[in-house]
Amino acid sequence: MTMQIKEIILYNKQGDIRKIPFETGKVNIITGKSKTGKSAIIEIVEYCLGRSEFLVPEGIIRKTVTMYGLKLQFNEEELFIAKSPPEGNNQSQNRVYFEIGKDIKPPELSEIIPNSNDEGLIDYLGSFIGISPNLNVPKASESRNPLEANYKHSRLFLFQKQSVIADESILFHRQKEPFMPQTIKDVLPYFLGAVREDHLKLEAELRTTKRELKILKKRQIEAELLSTSGSTKAQNLLDEAKQVGLIEESFYANNQEELIQRLKKALLWKPSGILGIEVSQLEKLREKRAHHLEQLNDIIEQIRAAESYASEASGYSKQGNEQRLRLESIALFNEEPNDESCKCPLCSSILEGKIPKIENMTNSLRRLNTNLQAVVREQPKLRNYIESLENEKEAKKQLVNNYSKSIEALIHEQEVAREIEDLNRRVSRVVGRISLYLENYQEVQKENELQGKVRATESHIEYLEGLLDQEKKEEILSSILSRISKYMTEWAKELALEHSDAPYRLDIKNLTVIADQEERPIPMNRMGSGENWLGCHLISHLALHKYFIQKNRPVPSFLILDQPTQVYFPPEKYDTMEGDIEELNDEDRKAVKMMFDLLFKVCKELYPNLQIIVLDHANLQDDEFQSALVEKPWRSGRALIPSDWL
Repeated sequence: MTMQIKEIILYNKQGDIRKIPFETGKVNIITGKSKTGKSAIIEIVEYCLGRSEFLVPEGIIRKTVTMYGLKLQFNEEELFIAKSPPEGNNQSQNRVYFEIGKDIKPPELSEIIPNSNDEGLIDYLGSFIGISPNLNVPKASESRNPLEANYKHSRLFLFQKQSVIADESILFHRQKEPFMPQTIKDVLPYFLGAVREDHLKLEAELRTTKRELKILKKRQIEAELLSTSGSTKAQNLLDEAKQVGLIEESFYANNQEELIQRLKKALLWKPSGILGIEVSQLEKLREKRAHHLEQLNDIIEQIRAAESYASEASGYSKQGNEQRLRLESIALFNEEPNDESCKCPLCSSILEGKIPKIENMTNSLRRLNTNLQAVVREQPKLRNYIESLENEKEAKKQLVNNYSKSIEALIHEQEVAREIEDLNRRVSRVVGRISLYLENYQEVQKENELQGKVRATESHIEYLEGLLDQEKKEEILSSILSRISKYMTEWAKELALEHSDAPYRLDIKNLTVIADQEERPIPMNRMGSGENWLGCHLISHLALHKYFIQKNRPVPSFLILDQPTQVYFPPEKYDTMEGDIEELNDEDRKAVKMMFDLLFKVCKELYPNLQIIVLDHANLQDDEFQSALVEKPWRSGRALIPSDWL
């Protein structure tokens, strides 16, 4: 199953379309001068494959292109993907449009409406090429989180940018970014197939099987204990059953079998029914009692007020009578004196002012008599009122008392229910222990069968652990790297790299290439010369893709190389040279020719499963190179962006 690039499609603001077509299963070359947009192709492809960061260089491309598209070939189907650049000053955006079908015609610009996002696209592409659920779990001594390899990680093996392809310190795309070296180390074993596709499933099965073994061993231990102390345990359970009334006190077992049969009968016990007391019923009674108690208190308060009033009225009557009797006894004002008289009626002395009229005195005495008579008349009514309140108070007290008794009765019923429930719980515990004992008793009878299950489970765990063994994973990975090393060594000789007399290998631990000389291993950064660094990048990535294809691993089957010949063209003349191989010295011409010959050879060997796209300055004048050109060289106004778009 191969995924390769069919077309790169660009749209300008007017809806015009620029297509760059590629042939699948072959070497595709875009050659031209610098600053014609060749290096932007990697950024465009990666952006359309679900990378949210927009890294297309500033300049003409950003100013003219309003939509970036990519058409992929996947077996018999095509997948069209389109993304617009971020708006304003944003550095990323994740909205994406994609469709799948056969012979897809790129839609008009107005028809491209995002229908997903980068995360959805990555999940879809991952399932499309067959990335299965996986998880790289670090060692217990390492603090990083587990990592699941997905489609975006496969992109790390698809690109060799101009700044990477001849760098002696790094080997992979994006390797200089923070945390990326460890990510590459974690996901590469999965993409190479050193990690089983069903790894997660096997781990889950192993956990389940270990739990089953733990349960079986516990049952086995209980069975062994039971076989040595079975009679004592059964007798103890019988005594417990008698204590809770589960078995009658008079029962006596003549033998073990009789005892077991009686314990089995005890399992037929059913808990006693408990009359449920609704909490709401008790609360209603309490609320009613509280209501009547409040009314009772109101009546008592009314009685107290009435009695207080009666007491005050009685005191007034007593005092008023005393005063009336005193005045009447001396009969001072029987005759009305002369209005002009100023004599005192007691001592006949002449007073300075006039004495009050006797009539006024008499009127006051009359009012006093009237008030006293009113008080005397009201006293029987007040006493009747107080008496009615007393009767009402007694009736209310009786009602409150009745509610109190009802509440006490319910509480008592609850206590009885709790006692029954407690007894049920005690009996239930005994029944549970009897049930467990009898189950284990049956296991004792089947001890050989239980031991067989334990042995079979232990054997299955050993088998699963063997499949998941980390050391075995390392052995598989070592074997894979050995095969990759074989390809690398062969191609190092074809490119005449330094130390090519020694085996070349890929060092995953340090993410570099090593030549294993007899004296000592020589890593890429100590080999010297850009030609050797370039060669290490080429042979390692070609070897990886050859292995990916041979083992049908879930990695897209294309490799994009940006400016691989830069090490042969002098930097100070690079922009002015036309890229003609004749401009190089004999040794460099030979090296460039060997490099392209290797690319053509590997692509033919793996046809139609590998596509190589080369973006370069060089323009070799031989038939094979010229037939691989995607378009005429990007010179004399030809470039990624058509001149009429400017």
